[in-house]
Amino acid sequence: MEITTISKSFFEATNLSIFLFDLQNNLTTTFKMTVAPQLPIKLKDKLLANTNQKISIYMFFHLGTIATFQVANYKLVIWATSNAISGNGQYADKVPLIDFNTFEAQLTLFYLALTQKNPEFTKNQLTLSDFDIIDRPNQELEAFNNHKPSHNGYLAEQQMLLGVEHGNLKEFNDNYVNFMDEGNFGVLATSDLRSKKNITVAATTLFTRAAIRGGMYAENAYDLSDECIKKTELKQNITNVYEYTRTIGERFVKNVAQVKRNNIPSLVYRAQEYIYDHLTTVKNIGEIAQSVGCSKSYLMHLFKQTTGISIIEFLTSQKILSAKQLLLFTQLSIHDIANTLGYESTSQLSRIFKNNTGISPLQFRKNQNL
Repeated sequence: MEITTISKSFFEATNLSIFLFDLQNNLTTTFKMTVAPQLPIKLKDKLLANTNQKISIYMFFHLGTIATFQVANYKLVIWATSNAISGNGQYADKVPLIDFNTFEAQLTLFYLALTQKNPEFTKNQLTLSDFDIIDRPNQELEAFNNHKPSHNGYLAEQQMLLGVEHGNLKEFNDNYVNFMDEGNFGVLATSDLRSKKNITVAATTLFTRAAIRGGMYAENAYDLSDECIKKTELKQNITNVYEYTRTIGERFVKNVAQVKRNNIPSLVYRAQEYIYDHLTTVKNIGEIAQSVGCSKSYLMHLFKQTTGISIIEFLTSQKILSAKQLLLFTQLSIHDIANTLGYESTSQLSRIFKNNTGISPLQFRKNQNL
């Protein structure tokens, strides 16, 4: 298996950012969360100059932990952005925390997968002062302050919160980037750290309410909210507010998912997950039944028995909900919305929309603008 394929699998399993460079230090491939920051150029140059077959791990106060090593014709940089290093709370920028030993063990497995050999670790450790790298504590704050409240911001928020409500991690992460980029946070404080804390608290409050709507017991949701907010208030530094807040959201998503798994049969839960994940492309019930490994007739019977509505009604309700959001918070034409949601024509969307709401999509948009 080639290096890029193994690196992609490792990224998907760990969420650690991976940068692959050729021997001339040119970036060839990157695997990282969209919200993760870029590798600073000055730091990259210094790291690559010191890269060899041994694994080197460097710990930075503001950047987290970075490992480098060389395999064949590639130099690899693995960045544990915002991960926690045990014994020093300054690195605790992610929930749940990943300690140094876990990071080292993950690197060992990664190296083994790439080379079929046990790695050697160097004892090198560099600091930010070695590279005269300017910390960028205000960049995220400035980005937030430049945003004005908008319909698009509200739409991004609602789409992300549906991921929490559904307990669907993919739906949550797919919409999280837009939520943080477009969200209507505004100027929350003049202090960078205070602003990041306020952003986290505001987002946690949204996560909590969505989780309760998704079926999480209110007491448990508020307990989790209190825990996350208290940890946030104790922090002396938040390196990457995007990643930090996203991971809190994931905790709520996973709790809602667990509640749903416990409350409904696995087949029904998995069918709902398939619909959430393929809302714009799913064609028929047979496709959904095949994805969960049962007959179409049995899935239809079990779904109706469990939820009180047919699987077609559930699928339609989710599409109509998305159509309403697009009508309210975007300028997309009815034709484009129909295409986005997988309808064959504008007339098909209009007919189904009117059957479910009593009015046409165009009238719905006009009514909301009054």
